[in-house]
Amino acid sequence: MAPASPSLAAGDAVPALGAPALRSLIDSRYACAVEELGIAGERFSLLRVADTNALLEAIDPATFKEDERLPYWSELWASSISLARWCLTSGMLCGKDVLELGCGLGLAGIAAARSGATVVLSDYEEDALLFARYNVSRNLPGAEVEVHHLDWRRPVLPRQFDILLGSDILYERRHFLPLLEAFDVLLAPAGVVVLTDPDRSTGRAFAELAQEWGYSLRQDRGETEHHGKKIWITRMELQKLPGTAEGRNLRS
Repeated sequence: MAPASPSLAAGDAVPALGAPALRSLIDSRYACAVEELGIAGERFSLLRVADTNALLEAIDPATFKEDERLPYWSELWASSISLARWCLTSGMLCGKDVLELGCGLGLAGIAAARSGATVVLSDYEEDALLFARYNVSRNLPGAEVEVHHLDWRRPVLPRQFDILLGSDILYERRHFLPLLEAFDVLLAPAGVVVLTDPDRSTGRAFAELAQEWGYSLRQDRGETEHHGKKIWITRMELQKLPGTAEGRNLRS
């Protein structure tokens, strides 16, 4: 079944339904499967769409034409696993205020919460947020994790964050400038942006643009195994350089 049209305004919190009500709502829209995985000694159990190919075939052409929206959120990607591993092993998250951009199923944000961070999960797709909230209840029972609708082009949230997380969100160049502008709005002074990407050319292009925008860049590259395949993932850590102006002149 095709996803519902957006009804939440930018920055709105997803209503906090109980796990049974959430699961009932999700099951009314999608055939689902549960994926179990272990990362850095932690176990995760994630509800996801069972057949993402069927979901692609069910896309409403009018919805796609409006915003070229594809249900990337419905799959568990190797980049998300890599980012979750970083959250669990970096030692940087305890006590930090963390926002995950384009959270999809919510894995990295859940890992951040397990590492002691105060976490907000965000996505543009409302159905992704239903899955993310359900997966929070499944993996972090009793935890207070906020889930918000967020459009990078209009990044409205009530506070800034010490760390911004994003996995596999650099696949389209048209998103580059909105993302960088969102970083300017959402990142606290001295904050860090941590992104993972499956070694795409677009990821490398974004890294270059981010440096022109005034960010320092640290990169690391390693393999992540997912569904029996080893995939090379690049991790970027971006931090705004002191005294640099925002890079909006790059639009010219």
